[in-house]
Amino acid sequence: MTTLLALLLAASAPAAQGDDIIVIAQRFAGMTASVTRDATGKYRCALSDTSGSAKLDGQLCKAATKCVRKGAADSAEVKACIEGAKPKLLADFKRSYQAQP
Repeated sequence: MTTLLALLLAASAPAAQGDDIIVIAQRFAGMTASVTRDATGKYRCALSDTSGSAKLDGQLCKAATKCVRKGAADSAEVKACIEGAKPKLLADFKRSYQAQP
């Protein structure tokens, strides 16, 4: 009986982890970021929502800030730059998430 329970739990763990990644990916896809500079010249990032992962959210802010620093000036350029960065950020997140025990 104990063996059967252990097998059922082991079989359900990857599905639960996969479901978490799907939910995070769906939230992440709809997120936007805005970057401003304060009076001291420091960049500030604000996200429209959270993906559910502080690490992934932070990476999105870093990417958005990098876009602005590289010269993305108007909102369309910033949005295009961020959308271009999202697939790599999500792929990196998935790899690190799946590597967790």
